[in-house]
Amino acid sequence: MRPFLLISPGFAPQAAVGVYRWVKIARHLPRLGWRPIVLAATFPEDPRDPALLDALPPEVEIVEDYLSPRLLALRGHREPPASGTLPERQLGGHRPFRHLGDRCVPHALHASTAAVELARRVGAEAVVVNAGPFSAIPVGLRVKEALGLPLVLDFRDPWSLHESGDDPTLPLADRARRAVVARLERRYLRRADHLVLNTRRTFDAYRARYPDLGDRFSFVRNCFDLDLYTPAPTAPPPPPDAPSAPARPLTLVHLGALRPDTAIDDLATALRRLIDTERLAPGEIVLRQIGRMSTVERDLFDSLGLSPFVEIVPPIPQGDVLTALRSAHLLVAKITAQITLRMNSKLYDYLASGMPILSIAANPEVDELLTHRPDHARVQPGDIDGITRVLADHLARHRATRALPEPAPAPEEHSAAAAAKRMAAILERVTPAR
Repeated sequence: MRPFLLISPGFAPQAAVGVYRWVKIARHLPRLGWRPIVLAATFPEDPRDPALLDALPPEVEIVEDYLSPRLLALRGHREPPASGTLPERQLGGHRPFRHLGDRCVPHALHASTAAVELARRVGAEAVVVNAGPFSAIPVGLRVKEALGLPLVLDFRDPWSLHESGDDPTLPLADRARRAVVARLERRYLRRADHLVLNTRRTFDAYRARYPDLGDRFSFVRNCFDLDLYTPAPTAPPPPPDAPSAPARPLTLVHLGALRPDTAIDDLATALRRLIDTERLAPGEIVLRQIGRMSTVERDLFDSLGLSPFVEIVPPIPQGDVLTALRSAHLLVAKITAQITLRMNSKLYDYLASGMPILSIAANPEVDELLTHRPDHARVQPGDIDGITRVLADHLARHRATRALPEPAPAPEEHSAAAAAKRMAAILERVTPAR
């Protein structure tokens, strides 16, 4: 089995969006002949999901030596906020031009030394950087220079081409930082051996930006891994003489944090319109928000009179996701109109569940993921009429059947096993023959 160093500040047991992509891929690489040795950076305040560790095969070795113990001692221990506490301000998303640094920057020198020593100890044949944080890229470059190993960069989000840079109201300081990011990115990509993007549109955009480097670029989409979910329970059929159960409301589920780039406004407005048109009462329809949000969204629900129709559920472990999704009649993903390169990572969990999906997104690449059910739909952000029509269609079907939709089979091409095969092929491509 061929070892490689995975520099991934976000990794199990952390429970965060940036963790799941490589936890899923790493699980399947040993059977393809590659052994991930992970240099991780779990901060004391990071939320944890021990089940993620349990799901990893023994071949995956995690070394928590990215962070400097001395610097951690200086900063002290920060208690995570209580899960039921709503922050006053909206949660921030990834904005690479707002700040050039991140919380891992102070630890880069320690991480570089640890990475070189670890790669040398395990006899790594390549080094992969799970970016972001993008400050991990120089750590990978240090290993490449010290040991002569091929370097693969995996951009979970575009960096210099991040859509937030297209905002015409971008402050002068952010525009200056964007220019710095562009120069850093070009320097790093010229020194790396391969760049992996996670959507086709991002891949195309980077090839257009760097035509002289395009043959070094690939894309490997995000993925789902059915083995990470606790199997959804199957209820036994009721006996013939059992009293009929009360009808459950039409249930809409949104999984994940609400932020400015995943704003709930369009869905909330369409839901209010449907409730008024159909004269719906609480108990007939519910929007279940699973994940973090702020008082900004709660105030929006209050202002629209939607609070009786909304359930707010704290974040849940990855293992519980499948059960939560299969309790819904419609799964909703939202991303704002200016985002045209990326896609919601939750779409892959939605595909795993097999339930109907409404994607509110401008990126047409989403349509490639929604071919497995005729009742999947993508609607442009801002199209309140279109969103309302989709909700009305599902309401009509719910009234006719009073049953949850039958889950469709999870599409194998979007599985973690398929993504791992593509990543293994990239490792084979960049490593010299043994």
